[in-house]
Amino acid sequence: MTNPLALIVLTLSLQTVASNIAAAEPKRQNMKATLNGSSAFAKSNLHVWAYEEYDAVNRTAEERARLLKELGISKAGYICRNAARVAEFEAYVQAYKKEGIELIAVWTPVNTENPLEEPQISAFLDVVDRQKLRIQWWLTLEEDFNDLPAASRVERAVARLRPLVIEANRRGCRLVLYGHGRTKWFTQSENQIAILERLKEAMPAAQLGIVYNFHQSHAQMDRLEQVFPRLQPHLVAVNLNGMHSSGPQIATLGNGDREREMIEVIFKSGWRGPVGIIGHNRSADAKLTLQANLDGLRSILKEIGDEPGLATY
Repeated sequence: MTNPLALIVLTLSLQTVASNIAAAEPKRQNMKATLNGSSAFAKSNLHVWAYEEYDAVNRTAEERARLLKELGISKAGYICRNAARVAEFEAYVQAYKKEGIELIAVWTPVNTENPLEEPQISAFLDVVDRQKLRIQWWLTLEEDFNDLPAASRVERAVARLRPLVIEANRRGCRLVLYGHGRTKWFTQSENQIAILERLKEAMPAAQLGIVYNFHQSHAQMDRLEQVFPRLQPHLVAVNLNGMHSSGPQIATLGNGDREREMIEVIFKSGWRGPVGIIGHNRSADAKLTLQANLDGLRSILKEIGDEPGLATY
């Protein structure tokens, strides 16, 4: 015969357990959110880079924005370097805004002695003003600094950059050095650090930074572990791709033989800034390229033990 008192005690105990489980669930969810937010490689922290220029499928800005949402990517950068990209820039700004895609950065090269007269730069600044953008301005000095005496290169870069820093900062944008050309003087991290340190001396209040691009960093693969601690205080973004010691220079993440160790250097550093994946293949559907990179990054995160980042995929 069942003891009524024991049944009451059992019922109350089960209710207490259920209540404790329910109370603990939000804590577990919060803990998961905290863990997910602790990895720079969390999917919510990723942006796409070079997406609009490398795609075998002819898509409109609106279609590209919707595709990013389908892939679960909420951030993007934009290449504003030629007439075609300039013509579509504002359409992308509007399409991304409509679909809730955050535009984090725009890249423009500087090709002449008078950058503010260059069409890609004047168009970029016009759209920034109209759309009230507050983004990172990734910028490359395409000049061949190797033609100059070594002692004058930093000062030459600083002189070229100062008016552009002023234009960026007065609009609320951060000017960021972008290395373009794997062996060029301006692309090497040590030289970019020297430029930024000199700019900071001349312009203490300036908002500056460096973006580190794997696909422009083949000359730096062997010294990344040494230079990254110096680079880190200036770093505002990293763009990833597969890296080969030899052979194809831009591979899908997970298909190279060097990107895993480079990503692990960044992971172990504790850096938490924006991370990009690139779709650098004009002969393939960008949707497939980006998904392949997401899959490759997920595999690398598993290998290096980034459990908080892995949990977001």
